[in-house]
Parts: sequence; C-alpha cells; structure tokens
Amino acid sequence: MAKNIKQKRGDTLVKTIEKKYGVDLNYRSDAQLHTVLKKEGLPSLSKLLKITQKKSR
Repeated sequence: MAKNIKQKRGDTLVKTIEKKYGVDLNYRSDAQLHTVLKKEGLPSLSKLLKITQKKSR
C-alpha cells in the first residue's frame, strides 16, 4: 500500500476507500466507514486496511 493513510470521516463510503487504496472490503459500496469499523470491531481505517491486506495474501 503505497499511499499514506489519512484520517477519514465516518461517513466516507466504502467505494471511495476501495478505489483510493485498491482493496476490496467485502461490504456494499454504499456502506459508510463507521458502520464497517463497528461491525469489524476496529478503531480505525488503518487497522481495517491491515486486516484486509492480510486476508488477501
């Protein structure tokens, strides 16, 4: 992941994150970041991306 992870607002859409960071979060594209983090039990986007990266290997 070459791009720096910047703090994102909770209402950022999954499709925006997937496009920017080149990942597939396996959530609906219109889901919001805060909803995904809550369901996954994670505190931040960076933790979500780390877990997603490990799953894709």
